[in-house]
Amino acid sequence: MASAVFTGVARDCAPHLPAVLDNLDRLARFYAHARFVFAISDCRDDTAAILARWLQGRAGTLIDLGALEPTLPRRTERIAAARNAALEAIARDADASDHLVVADLDDVLDRPIETDGFRQAVGFLSGDAARAGVFANALPRYYDIWALRHDRWCPDDCWQPIWGRPAGESFETAKFREVFSRQIVLPPDQPPVAVRSAFGGLAVYRLPAARAARYVGLDAQGREASEHVAFNAAIRAAGGTLHIVPALQVHAPQQHLYQAAEFRWPWRFRMHAQRLVERHRPPWRRLLAPA
Repeated sequence: MASAVFTGVARDCAPHLPAVLDNLDRLARFYAHARFVFAISDCRDDTAAILARWLQGRAGTLIDLGALEPTLPRRTERIAAARNAALEAIARDADASDHLVVADLDDVLDRPIETDGFRQAVGFLSGDAARAGVFANALPRYYDIWALRHDRWCPDDCWQPIWGRPAGESFETAKFREVFSRQIVLPPDQPPVAVRSAFGGLAVYRLPAARAARYVGLDAQGREASEHVAFNAAIRAAGGTLHIVPALQVHAPQQHLYQAAEFRWPWRFRMHAQRLVERHRPPWRRLLAPA
């Protein structure tokens, strides 16, 4: 059996950690050997204590970066710094693991994950040496559009057109177009979808393919960006392919999905109409159609 190193970063995740760590413990059983490297910063709750207790008796490391916010005021910069600190710790240990499992330690993974989906994802990753990474799907629909890059589905950063929208366009109009219209149902029985980037709260990489990659929380213009995009771009530049595996499902956080109560009736009607169209013309079919 293969071996793996599991990694994740956290800030004030204490309410979610017991369930998240239970998930990671179950997923680690797929490997002959598993170790854990967690990085935290700016915590005011019991995150550090919970992770330290859980690591007792397990192979693992907890990296406390202290207060990053004074020197890295932007959230994406802090997340990238913490993820890179974990990667550097893995590199210093000369880890010979086969896989790098990257997991969010917040509400994305605080509900049970079906382990058969994880088994399918790992099996797909191992089935071809060119495959460098696989990502989770989500219930009730795929949510992580910011980290997603796919020529048809989401070719560019979804938030830049929202932040830079024309003066006459409302925030609601831009967000419906750039985010909600792309949060589609991806049936778990569909084949893997090739992407340029994704994440979705849970990813499995071939560790050798990920060793030279690093996370970057800002884009070329110095704007906040999903740190996963740069990491995945480096892996692809080295020749690796990346896929979302629909059978591997996490639970999308409600705050990242459309919530009818947050919008006025015209927007609720618009979303209702969009959902009706989806039933007859599922968007996922376009993703799998030949280019």
